[in-house]
Amino acid sequence: MNTSRITLERFGNEGVNAPIESPDYQRGKADGIIHAETLNNAKIAQSINEVSVTLSDMTFGYEEARQHILEQMQSLVRQISDQVIPEIAKATFGSHLSEIVDVELNRSANLPIQIGIAPDLLPAFDALGSKEHCVFVPVPNLTAGQAIILQNDVEILLDLPSLVLALQSTLNGLESHQRSSRNGN
Repeated sequence: MNTSRITLERFGNEGVNAPIESPDYQRGKADGIIHAETLNNAKIAQSINEVSVTLSDMTFGYEEARQHILEQMQSLVRQISDQVIPEIAKATFGSHLSEIVDVELNRSANLPIQIGIAPDLLPAFDALGSKEHCVFVPVPNLTAGQAIILQNDVEILLDLPSLVLALQSTLNGLESHQRSSRNGN
C-alpha cells in the first residue's frame, strides 16, 4: 500500500503574506486562460462572420432596390430623353445663343463678330434685333440648332443636336445592368 502525505492549502491570511500556488494550480490557471482566449477568439470570428453576412445581404438588398427603382423609372427617363429635352433645347436655343453672343460681345467689345447659322433660321434671328459688332450670316452646311461664332481666327461651334444626343445617351445609360450570379449584382 502506498501512503502519501496530504497537504492542505490555506485560504486565510494567518500570518502568511502570499499563498504558495501549487504547480497543478498554475497549470490549471494557464489552461483556463488559454481556454477563455480560444472561446473569445471563436466568438469574435463568429461575430465578424455574422457582420460580413449581414453586410453582404444589405448590399444585395440595395442592388435589388436600385434595380427595381431603375426599372420603374425607365419609361419616365425615356420620355424625358426623347420628348422633353429636345423641346426645351429647341425653345431655348435662341435665348441661349443670344446670351453667349452678349458674353462674347462684352469680352471683345470692339472686334467684329460673325455668327453663322442655318440659312432658313436667318429671318428668326433678324427678329431678335441687331447687336453692335455682330452680324448673322447664313452657313449652308449648318442645321437648326447649330451656330458658329467667328471672330478673328477663333471659331466656336454651338451644336445643340449633339448636346441633346449626349444627354439622351447619358439618361438612357441609366438602364439596369444584368446581374451576375458570381457576385450577387
